Amino acid sequence: MTDLNTGFGRMKPADADEFAEITVTVENGLVADAAFACTENETLKNCAATLCRQIKGFPAADLLQMNNNVIYYNIEPELERHELYLASVCVLAAKRAAADWCRKNNVPFAEGDCCCV
Repeated sequence: MTDLNTGFGRMKPADADEFAEITVTVENGLVADAAFACTENETLKNCAATLCRQIKGFPAADLLQMNNNVIYYNIEPELERHELYLASVCVLAAKRAAADWCRKNNVPFAEGDCCCV
């Protein structure tokens, strides 16, 4: 596969030690595969793995519209209140990966609306 088939996104909050990196592989505009790398935190790993499972088969450009519910409604066990921000870390990394793929493939999107810069 060429570099045009992938998108990469990384998110690391300024006030936390955790980070997440999401790589999407896109075929015919749909997410064919998603992989992650992140800080050694079991809850963060679970968030990233949940997100990667859930986004397969969806249009890559549509990832820019998703929110944390993709993790909140699909993760087991449920996140505790103090862990909710970990879902945000993963979702923003995935949005950045989708934006990266869109840029590489000249797929238009509203960059200012998704915080993907």
